[in-house]
Amino acid sequence: MLFSFENLHRQYLACRRNKRNTLNALRFEAQQEQNLLDLRDALQSRSYRPGRSVCFFVEMPKLREIFAADFRDRVVHHVLVNYLERIWEPIFIHDSYACRQGKGIHAGVQRLRQFIRQVTANGSRRAWYLQLDVRNFFMSIDKDILYGLLKAKIVDCDALWLTKVLVYHDCTADYIIKGDAKLRHLLPAHKTLFGAAKNKGLPIGNLNSQFFANVYLNELDQFVKHQLKCRYYLRYCDDFVLLSTEPEQLMAWREQIRQFLAQRLRLNLNDQRERLRPVSDGIDFLGYILRRDYALVRRRVVHNLHQRLRAFERMLVIEQPGYSVYRFDEVLLDRCWAVLVSYLGHFRQADSFGLRQSLWAEFGFLAQYFAIDDSYQKLTPLYLVPSRFACVRQQYDWFRRQFANDVVLFQVGCFYEFYHSQDQQLAQRLGLKRLADNRRRALYGVPVDQSLGLGRRLVQDKSSILWVCEQSNGIRDDHLKLRVPHARWVRN
Repeated sequence: MLFSFENLHRQYLACRRNKRNTLNALRFEAQQEQNLLDLRDALQSRSYRPGRSVCFFVEMPKLREIFAADFRDRVVHHVLVNYLERIWEPIFIHDSYACRQGKGIHAGVQRLRQFIRQVTANGSRRAWYLQLDVRNFFMSIDKDILYGLLKAKIVDCDALWLTKVLVYHDCTADYIIKGDAKLRHLLPAHKTLFGAAKNKGLPIGNLNSQFFANVYLNELDQFVKHQLKCRYYLRYCDDFVLLSTEPEQLMAWREQIRQFLAQRLRLNLNDQRERLRPVSDGIDFLGYILRRDYALVRRRVVHNLHQRLRAFERMLVIEQPGYSVYRFDEVLLDRCWAVLVSYLGHFRQADSFGLRQSLWAEFGFLAQYFAIDDSYQKLTPLYLVPSRFACVRQQYDWFRRQFANDVVLFQVGCFYEFYHSQDQQLAQRLGLKRLADNRRRALYGVPVDQSLGLGRRLVQDKSSILWVCEQSNGIRDDHLKLRVPHARWVRN
């Protein structure tokens, strides 16, 4: 059954996969069973109504209005979309790549590169591309047309009822704003749901909206493939590309598409985003510039990454007279790591070895926190001790290997301890006395409250210092007993 407890629980697990640490997801999980039972009863009795949405604004790459549903409603979205996918996936064309399993940006880029090679016969003939975009797409979707398209394929009464509830739900009737509310007034009326006409527009940011968008533009896909019979056609959301050896053919198709969108879907093309050019000029699509033989990353994508890395550098690196302090803020570094991994994954789809290499040359602070392989693809954090190193000596040895040229001030209780015989020369230089026999076999120690002066002396002696805290701050369950770096001092 669509609204059975088993199905709701299954979709709840899928929903929480990437949202488990959010406040709403944790609240729901705290009384998971009761919440799911209540949700089941509301759906089965058809008393369910979507709750309050969170409205916020993103400014990159351009200002957009986002409506995020409550976690409870996200579970319902998964329930419906899971049902509808079984109906619509066999209907969708192969070359629709937005928000579908096994598709996505990178699959779309590879498919377009294949189209370029095919239409140009591997460079032996000229070809053109037509790139089009629907103007103000999400805010222009007609809910009556959308519901009619969905209704025609749904046979389950419960699914039809829930579809109608979600299609016609007005997010602007019950919402809270997070972030800078003033940004709302910077959006033109046609770019916000607050300015949309009755029964027009879907919120950006919800799973069901993404799926509904694919259903809506499937009409365009079928028209282009089966009536225009365009062999080389690809769509990602409302951005689509057609290729042909005849520019006149593309111009004719453009006008037919314009008429079809206006008459069938009440949509308009965005003339400012239209491009009709030779394929040899390169196709600017999904963050890449694509040509037959190679692909480049868009400058805007690279610029956005540079901006984010500079922001991380400002938060992590503190310049002091004579030396630099590199902070090891685990939460901040995890965010930086996630950003880097995401962008490096994007870069790997292009011919970008030089670009990846240049990041490490331009942002030298990254080498303090991450190691990268010779291909500049695999990133390894230097601030996380592997969980298999449970005892103090193992952790100390690990830090000594990772930061071989540093003086490692390794905190145990109220002391920074040294364990290796090669520390003897350092101890003599600092005037440290040998410790009495102890169970950790520590050779030398410095009280924590005396370490600041010690650190300054070491920096003056041109030593790099790695300060290692007593234990993790508890952010990671599997690292609760593992020591973490606190800061690294490097002489300028």
